[in-house]
Amino acid sequence: MESDGVPPSIMTYNNLLDGLCNNGKLEKALVVFEYMQKSEIELDIVTYSIMIEGMCKAGKVEDGRDLFCSVSLKRMSPNVVTYTSMISGFCRKGLQQEADALFRKMKEDGPLPDSGTYNTLIRARLRDGDKAVSAELIKENEELRVCWRCFNLWYCD
Repeated sequence: MESDGVPPSIMTYNNLLDGLCNNGKLEKALVVFEYMQKSEIELDIVTYSIMIEGMCKAGKVEDGRDLFCSVSLKRMSPNVVTYTSMISGFCRKGLQQEADALFRKMKEDGPLPDSGTYNTLIRARLRDGDKAVSAELIKENEELRVCWRCFNLWYCD
C-alpha cells in the first residue's frame, strides 16, 4: 500500500494487529505496535484493546495490565472490550481478586459490563467450582437485563 502512495489507515493496522495476535504472533504484533507508536499514526482504543487482549491471551497479563493502565494517560477511556479483555486475562491466570476489583471499577466508573463481561466472570467462577458466586452473577446479569448467551450453569468447558 505504502509503495503505491496509499498510507494504511488505523483500521488497516488494527486488522493486522488483530490477525497477528489471534494467530499466536504477539511478538510480531508488538513490533507493528511499536512502529505505530513512533509514527504519526493516531492510535485508538481499539488498538489498545487488541494489544491488551493479545498480551493476556499469550500469558503476558502484567504487560496487558501495564498497557491497560497507560490508556488513561493517552486521554482515552477503556471501553467494554478493553475491560473485558483485561478481566479475562486475570481470570485465565487465576487472579480472581484482580478480576473482581476491575469488574467493580467498571461498574462504578463505566462503561457498564455486557454479556461478554458477565460470561467471562461466570466461566471463571465455575472453573473454580464456585457455583454460588456464578449464580449471583447470573442473577445480577438478569436484573440488569443484560442479554447473554445460554449456557449450562453446572458445566464449564
